[in-house]
Amino acid sequence: MVFEQFITERLVTEVLEIGERLWPSGAGMRSTKDEEKEVVPAKAVAEAVATFMEPGGAGEAARSAVKELAVKADAAVAEGGSSYSDLRRLIDDLMQAK
Repeated sequence: MVFEQFITERLVTEVLEIGERLWPSGAGMRSTKDEEKEVVPAKAVAEAVATFMEPGGAGEAARSAVKELAVKADAAVAEGGSSYSDLRRLIDDLMQAK
């Protein structure tokens, strides 16, 4: 359940640019092994959230990016959109296979 977290973190922070890295470089060991896990202190979480929510900061840019992504997602699931078409094809393939 933890193996994809580092990939998801990179997607959210570096690719989509809609989040902030909470675990800064040099803050401690990052591991998928339960016996090696470290807990991010509540104070660090609170500080990161406060910084992210500051007007004109990273949070504002992220909210703008999320609005753009939402428009694209709506188009993809609307009739004729890419996700809509892919799901129809999957349903058709499953119906033919039965």
